[in-house]
Amino acid sequence: MGKIIKIDNEKQKVMIGNEDSSVSEVTLDSLNFVPAIGDLVDVFNTETETIVTKKEAPVKEASNTDGININIVNDNNNSGANTLYAAGKVVNKLVYILLALFLGGVGVHKFFAGKIGTGILYIIFCWTGILSFIGLIEAIIAIFKTADSNGNIIV
Repeated sequence: MGKIIKIDNEKQKVMIGNEDSSVSEVTLDSLNFVPAIGDLVDVFNTETETIVTKKEAPVKEASNTDGININIVNDNNNSGANTLYAAGKVVNKLVYILLALFLGGVGVHKFFAGKIGTGILYIIFCWTGILSFIGLIEAIIAIFKTADSNGNIIV
């Protein structure tokens, strides 16, 4: 058994590394398949020609004595994938809280959440000071929301 280590298309040659650390050089005509580097092959030599066949990796049948067998069945058809986050936008919890606390008066946390229209309204009315108080309240609300495994919340 050997392994294809080099393919020279210009010279129509293929280099095969053998198990005994020797290298065989054969022409592309002696192959009955399209070679790729790393293919495992069997090399057969006669007095007049060299025949190379691709070796297929054996498929191992699982048995109860092989250790751990894991079978995964995915019955998820993604029909409700868009309804999961229909109530809002997914954002990083920590970043959202910090933006709402320190820059909530100008609506930076709204832009971060993808709510561009609300963010523009925050900028327009930032001079009132009321929106700083609302940003503080939104930060407190976000603190008590449960984050997913990636640290994201829905706002």
